[in-house]
Amino acid sequence: MDAPRGTGRAPEVAGSPADSGGFDPALAKRVFSVLAQTVLRYFRVRVLDAGHVPQGRALLVGCHSGVFAWDATCLIVAVHQATGRFTRNVGDRFFGTLGPVTDFLRRTGVVIGERGAVEELLARDQLVLLFPGGADDMLRPIWRRYRLAANHGLKDGRGGYVKAALRTRSPVVPVACIGTEEIHIMLGNVPSIARLIGTPFFPIVASPLPLPARIYLRFGPPIHLPEPPAAADDQPTVDRLNRMVQGRLQALIDDTRRRRRGIYWSSYDEGPAPRAATP
Repeated sequence: MDAPRGTGRAPEVAGSPADSGGFDPALAKRVFSVLAQTVLRYFRVRVLDAGHVPQGRALLVGCHSGVFAWDATCLIVAVHQATGRFTRNVGDRFFGTLGPVTDFLRRTGVVIGERGAVEELLARDQLVLLFPGGADDMLRPIWRRYRLAANHGLKDGRGGYVKAALRTRSPVVPVACIGTEEIHIMLGNVPSIARLIGTPFFPIVASPLPLPARIYLRFGPPIHLPEPPAAADDQPTVDRLNRMVQGRLQALIDDTRRRRRGIYWSSYDEGPAPRAATP
């Protein structure tokens, strides 16, 4: 993995006590070390523009891509390596049904389907990582890869992440994850089997083993929503801001994908980035 450039920020103390949600920084740091030497090395993860991650509170917002959560796994480790900070990661409610696995996930930073907890964490100046489109984003077939869809929190009438950002005055940082769509190659889904075994979906993939696509994680400039906290209760305003954030995220994904040369043995074009539009 390319070594992230330092940010000059003091890392969080890994030995600090677990918080009320069960997060254990010491355990998380040990797990991240293992992941850095295995998963991140295997996919040769490259981190781009980590300096866009603010020092205080922020919502890191991405679009799930690929059949398994390689994007989230790589992101939480990459953010810690690049900034010295832990992210708190919003997981699907399915992960709250797995007994000991659920406990492990909570201890390593996952917040499972708890909306109030997101605002509480932001109020404490934490970094919160979420994928508003949820697991449905992972169902895209290969011919629709890297395209946002109106799933879950990205739909008009929803936008819970926008409401949380407004209420806590938190910037939204878009994150592009490129390479993860080509790791397994999604061909289809069998909902009947998914219902039978109690999972969000049951994918049909071209390769059950992870192919060594190189992953690029790129952080966009923070988006400071131009409305007061009270706007969180005005759904048309939330919908407008939701569409604006989606436009920024899609543009970042498209530009990062355009700069990638190749997939499994790839390079990256470091040319100047396009100027972000004013909200």
